[in-house]
Amino acid sequence: MRNDLFYNQVKENASNKLLVNKFEKYARFHQDIQIFLITSPLGGRYSYPYEENAIIALIPGHKITFINLGDDDVSFNDYVDDVIADLNTISTTFKYMDHIGRSREWRNQVTYKIRYISEESFDIDDLIDNIKLNGEWKRKADLLISLLSGSINDINKIGAVEPNSILEKVKKKIVLFDGEQTRFIYKNYQIKKMISVQGLSGTGKTELLLHKLKDLYINEDNTKIFFTCHNIALSNKLKERIPKFFDFMMVNKQIKWNERLWMSRAWGSKSVPDSGLYSYIW
Repeated sequence: MRNDLFYNQVKENASNKLLVNKFEKYARFHQDIQIFLITSPLGGRYSYPYEENAIIALIPGHKITFINLGDDDVSFNDYVDDVIADLNTISTTFKYMDHIGRSREWRNQVTYKIRYISEESFDIDDLIDNIKLNGEWKRKADLLISLLSGSINDINKIGAVEPNSILEKVKKKIVLFDGEQTRFIYKNYQIKKMISVQGLSGTGKTELLLHKLKDLYINEDNTKIFFTCHNIALSNKLKERIPKFFDFMMVNKQIKWNERLWMSRAWGSKSVPDSGLYSYIW
């Protein structure tokens, strides 16, 4: 299976294991569909009392689907209400609300609730057919999926109106991270590990690194990060770009340069402090 088509944030337990496997198998045999399974919005510290008994399925072009794995309808409905309230807040924060409206305007059109009873009674093909969207609501659903998956777009540039011409479709495309990119940004790597990100020029490697930097900086208070590159010109450019990126992503924590975050070229001299990464290593 292509690892970029499936992302799973759900912590496995007895009630969700079979369903998660079912979605993963579906993604394996349908190479034209992208599936995210989450229990809370990515990119923030969100948690809910009932989330161990629920799954949110995000599929571009389809309704945001809340799946109840338990038998407590009241707690499940509270969970759905809480997630949508937080999604509405995220929408407000990133100015999406000006384009897609408040949650009461889109909730019934782009969200769906279902009860999971057993693997045998759950038909994933029927579900995906039932939640498919078109036109205006498809685009709005994809914008909301971008918020839930942490793939924040500049809404003022792309808008919520479906573009008509090919050029406009390219310019106003909703960008969603794929499964591999999402894992890179949000996975908590507990062991010392080197991770290689490869791609041609202009494919978004730096953007991906900035998102990982942001996630580490806001979610791990004691983390010390050295962001480095090959030469002085690029390091200076990135040092200017990081605060702008943090502002766009609404990061409230002040950047503590040379205390929690360093941005400098790799090359440096032991005799010249702060001249590069090597000046700290030697």
